[in-house]
Amino acid sequence: MNRHFKKIAFIIITLGAIFIIATVSINIILKNKLEVFINNRLPENMVRSYDALTVASFEGSLNITNASLIIKNKGNGIKHTFINVENLKITDISYWDYLINGEINIESISIDNPTMAYYKDRIKPNKDSIRKGIFEIYKPINIDKVIINNTKFAIYEEGKDSTKLYTKGLSIEVDGIKMDAKTHLNKIPFEYSNVKAKSDTVFVKVSPFENLTVRDFSIENNTAIFDNLELKTKYSKKELSKVIAIEQDYYNLTLKSLSVEDFDFGFNHNRFFAKSKKISLATPSLEVYRDKLVADNNKPKSLYSKMLRNLPFDLTVDSLKIFDAKIKYEERVKKENMGGTLNFEKLEAAISNVSNTYKEPIKTTIKVNADFMEHTPIAIDWEFDVQNKNDQFLFKANIGPLVAEKMNSFTEPNLKVKLEGNTTKTYFTIDGNNDTSTIDMKINYSDFEVSILRKNGKGKNKFLSAIANIFLSKNSDAKNTNYREGIATATRDKTKSVFNFLWINLKNALIKTMLGGNKNDTH
Repeated sequence: MNRHFKKIAFIIITLGAIFIIATVSINIILKNKLEVFINNRLPENMVRSYDALTVASFEGSLNITNASLIIKNKGNGIKHTFINVENLKITDISYWDYLINGEINIESISIDNPTMAYYKDRIKPNKDSIRKGIFEIYKPINIDKVIINNTKFAIYEEGKDSTKLYTKGLSIEVDGIKMDAKTHLNKIPFEYSNVKAKSDTVFVKVSPFENLTVRDFSIENNTAIFDNLELKTKYSKKELSKVIAIEQDYYNLTLKSLSVEDFDFGFNHNRFFAKSKKISLATPSLEVYRDKLVADNNKPKSLYSKMLRNLPFDLTVDSLKIFDAKIKYEERVKKENMGGTLNFEKLEAAISNVSNTYKEPIKTTIKVNADFMEHTPIAIDWEFDVQNKNDQFLFKANIGPLVAEKMNSFTEPNLKVKLEGNTTKTYFTIDGNNDTSTIDMKINYSDFEVSILRKNGKGKNKFLSAIANIFLSKNSDAKNTNYREGIATATRDKTKSVFNFLWINLKNALIKTMLGGNKNDTH
């Protein structure tokens, strides 16, 4: 019995020793292979280092601590990308699939506390080279899940104000990753089934003048939610006028929430595309200031249809909604003051087919309802076909009762004109294109009077005011129940904005209607 027991014990000990030796050997072999891969398979322009690399073959896992990667230009050796990772862990590598099926299957990869810095101005691309992947893919790679925790990421560019993008507290989870010899040549070198992300701080330098900040955002189930956005000009109004050579608007936009639902993005035949079923903007507040004393920017301005048509990527947004918005527009024309103001409040907008991928006859439609200058309801219905090369559009507006004095906050400082009287109802339709337009207006008003102010804005120029009111019809008719109508035309100044074109139409129609319009029996 003792002899039999000794044989069994010897066999168990022997098998255990073999298992331990095999495990240690496999660990050493795998570790050596990984080190060979890191040292020899990565391109020469990538400088890599790490403190420790451990392999647990029985568990199918490996761990790398304090890893760093520096990427240099191949031509001049200038370093442009710096990556440091506190801990990288790969869990449950399937050796069976690797040996039998010739592919690499991994359950998860987790990366903790990475910091990444990318210096955009240091990049020197080799335009003559054929596109290659970061490294060669010898076997297909399938990863169930990649988790990146608590990332700090920054993009820098040349100049004093060098931070282009910065985010901290960024965590990302990507599921169902597939990579093979074909995908790694794409601009997005892998396929995936789902992505989740969140971050508590995002900063983006949108232009040399404006910065965008987001307090936090999250992405899950193909829906992105951005909270507490701010897009602001980094200079004050007065400072901006001093640092710009040509006209540049001052912006201050705050937005409680922006959601992008059912989105998708990627590349189709190397052309980027972005899609969303619905984008919603909650309680935006926008302040725009324009200093007309600064030299005009005479660069040609496109209508919205052409802007969409000429985007360098494919955009498809089925619906865009704006809820409870406020817009304040200030324009300075005279040196002696800071300009006049126009206000829109309680603005609701529904925009359909914001896209350059829809084909004719599908049109982009914009429907807006708001309170203008505090208490005047205004409804706008605007449509155009992005694919129409003439940029044909139809703009309709319905404006409710307006006390003319409300406009004086804009007309007095900018136009040296003071208005009195009331409009009860105004309708107009603009049928236009990139060159010309025709506007049809109907207006009902009463007790209307224009006062031309002196050059200093103080006091009435009685002579000019009297002349103006000779030609102005004080009421739309004697009974104050009918409308005056007028049809006018306008020619677009292509160095001016879309809204300048709308204003020229409206001004020409008012002159035609109130000075020489026809009465109509329509009530």
